[in-house]
Amino acid sequence: MLLPVTASLTLFDFLSPPTKDGDLGTLGHYRVISELGRGGMGYVFRAVDTKLKRSVALKVMNKKVASSRNSRKRFVHEARAMAAVHHDNVVTIFEVGKSDGTPFMAMEMLKGQTLEQRNQSGKQLNFQQIIDYARQIATGLAVAHEKGIVHRDIKPANIWIEEGTDRIKILDFGLALASTPLDQLSGRGAVLGTPGYLSPEQARSEPLDDRSDLYSLGVVLYEACTGSLPVLAKSIPGQLVSIIAQRPQPIYKQNSSIPQPLCDLVHQLLRKEPRSRPNSATSFCEQLDQVELKCAAKSGIAIAINNLQKSLSDIARKKDNPKSP
Repeated sequence: MLLPVTASLTLFDFLSPPTKDGDLGTLGHYRVISELGRGGMGYVFRAVDTKLKRSVALKVMNKKVASSRNSRKRFVHEARAMAAVHHDNVVTIFEVGKSDGTPFMAMEMLKGQTLEQRNQSGKQLNFQQIIDYARQIATGLAVAHEKGIVHRDIKPANIWIEEGTDRIKILDFGLALASTPLDQLSGRGAVLGTPGYLSPEQARSEPLDDRSDLYSLGVVLYEACTGSLPVLAKSIPGQLVSIIAQRPQPIYKQNSSIPQPLCDLVHQLLRKEPRSRPNSATSFCEQLDQVELKCAAKSGIAIAINNLQKSLSDIARKKDNPKSP
């Protein structure tokens, strides 16, 4: 439901008056149509680029946050990090700029839902879908990692599933690290990210590399397999301790339909020490290819056994009842 124009102008005082009835307002050469979401940094709007005549998702930093120099730097850093990655599995940035002192970036408008929303629907992914999503996420991460960018906040809410194609798009490099020390962006010793998906090295506020994202990917895949996080505590401090010290319950104990080779690979991603995980997202994809072959073989054998058991049951039934069809 859209807000009345007067109410929207009060709420979004960084917008100029709308040029069309029903709009929330304007920002530079963008018509702001409606709000899509909001977070700590600001808002995301559905908008129209009046120059290029296309729909965009417009991410706008609110004035309170924009008044902080570090926040402005982080917003620009996010935009530059995302704009530097050109790949089908990473959301595309069209423009980064400012309008009357308000920083914004225009991104491609996506149709579909996040993996978080997909998980909340209660529909269990099968192992083939999990492998497909894992490969797409890792492929997008590999391109980012090649440019020296660590995402730092891989979680279901930042994984978009395109409607109709099931193509994955990685969203929000807001915590990305591209050759910039962490303490320049957030204060020395700060822990960034979403607690349930942090790597142990993030929880310890240690230097990060690509393998931190692989751990977070492991959490995403574990949750897709089981419906729950690998480690969970009632408080953020408790969660950080659990990530560092607690081992997750084996996947097969929660979902026996997930083939063991896939379980083993997900658990490898979740190892506490980075050196024990796959060396890179590319290496992970290579391992995933082998896992897919093993899973397909096991699935084929299982189907053959089921068919054989059915045939034997049919034969036994006909012997017991010769008149049966």
